[in-house]
Formats: sequence, C-alpha cells, structure tokens
Amino acid sequence: MNKHIASMLLGALLLNVGCSAIMSEKGFITQDKQVTQFNTEYIEKLAQSLPQHMVNQISIDGDEQVSLKGLFIDNPNSHTLVFFIQGNGMKVDPDSLAVLLTLSQLGTDIAIFDRRGLGASNGQATIANLLTDAIQELTFIRHTYQPDKVIVHGYSLGSFIAAQLVKNQAADALVMQGSATNVDDWIATKIPWYMPFLTVETPESFKLVDNQEVVSKFYQGPLMVIGAEKDDQVPAELSEKLFLASQSKIKSLIIVPKANHGEMLNSAKTMQAYREFLARI
Repeated sequence: MNKHIASMLLGALLLNVGCSAIMSEKGFITQDKQVTQFNTEYIEKLAQSLPQHMVNQISIDGDEQVSLKGLFIDNPNSHTLVFFIQGNGMKVDPDSLAVLLTLSQLGTDIAIFDRRGLGASNGQATIANLLTDAIQELTFIRHTYQPDKVIVHGYSLGSFIAAQLVKNQAADALVMQGSATNVDDWIATKIPWYMPFLTVETPESFKLVDNQEVVSKFYQGPLMVIGAEKDDQVPAELSEKLFLASQSKIKSLIIVPKANHGEMLNSAKTMQAYREFLARI
C-alpha cells in the first residue's frame, strides 16, 4: 500500500481542490524510470544464505513486449510452492531478500517476480495488466515446475492481485498479509480525523479488486490472514474483517503483536502458524 496517501489527501485539500481528492492508478502504483537487472552479488548472497536450495533466474515474455523477470527458489525436498506477490514498490532485488530468507523456513519452493514496470521487469503497470501478468506467471509456474500444491501469498497491494488471481484460477491456498478489505474501507481508515468531509475519487479499476468480495463470495479454499497490531498502513481491523467475511472451512487469522506493516513475518509465532496452516492443506 502507499504509505503517503494521508499526505496526498491533505495536500489536495490545501491546494484548494475543495473537499475531494483524486486517486489515479498512475500516481498510486510505483513505477521505475528504467529497468534494473538483478545484481549478481544479490543472487550470490541469496544462494549462499540458502545452501539447501537452488536459486534460478526466470523470465517470461508477456504482452506489449513486456519481459517479466523473477526467481525460482527450489527446495529439492519439496513439491509445494509459495507464489509470493509483493507490495507496492517492492522489488526482488534488493527489497525481497529478508522475506525470501524467512519464507525459506517453510521448507517449500518459492517463486517471485518483479512486477511490470518495476526492478528487472519493463512496461507500464495498471491494475488490469498486473492481474494478467499474475495469471501468466501462475501458468508458467505450474507448467514449468509442476508442483503438487501452489500457495498464492499476497502482501499489501499484492494481496489484491492474489485475491483476484484465486477468484478464477485454481490454487491450493491463499495467504493475505497486510491486506485491506477494499479500497473504500482502506481510504476511510487513512483520512485524518480533522478532515471528516474529504471525499476521495478512485478509478473504477480499484473498486473492481475487492478482497472482501472474493473471500465472501468466490474463494472458499484454505485461507490465512496475517495482520499487524501496529500497522499504520493497513490497520489490523481490516484483516479481522476479511477473516470474518471468509466462507473458507480451513482458515486462520494471526494478528502479530507490536508489529508494523513490514514486520509481520519476523515473528517466530507467525511462521509457526504458517507451517501449521500448510500442514492442514
């Protein structure tokens, strides 16, 4: 999620836009000015930190001459794969090193991509083409590595892509970390108390990706929701609301005490709960 939205809304008010602010895809979705390939030292550091795994660079040719670059981290003893979809502006190199090392504790394979327009992947991102790319990535993962089980794990903005992905594509489990219910609920939690009359105009594309709608009406497979008690970007109350809305028979909720938006997986209890969740699938 974009942690600067409160400042954006206040700025809009101060600039005499009246009592409304306009939120656009282009302004919200972080976009790099140029492509930056994975650093060799980064790949070597990741491989050295995971001596029981094999780290492979992968590339998919998407539409509009887009090349999607990522990593497949192979645990030779696993036939379960976690497909991790990052948050807004989060690159594989260098931003995902810590999360990859943490997720490796699950003992699964891991697949991760730089999304369109960020890091090593070129193009211009929109909500629509991020979903198209995720479908293509999931298809590639299944065809190439043929895992027995695929867990789609979406973090922050990535949770919206993950939810839309499992809405229409088969997945063995869904993990939603730092996730809002929908854009309207999220914006309502970000408007300061001293701006009660401010309204935010959002594009229709944002309203179409509704996590609460997916878990309440479409997805009924295993679900794990991870929130953080001190999250100032996506309040834990939205994670709780998602969990309560879910119709899944196998579901788990963990609100990590004293953690902020980026610290949820740092807790040993979180990772233990994650392993227990995978064992139930």
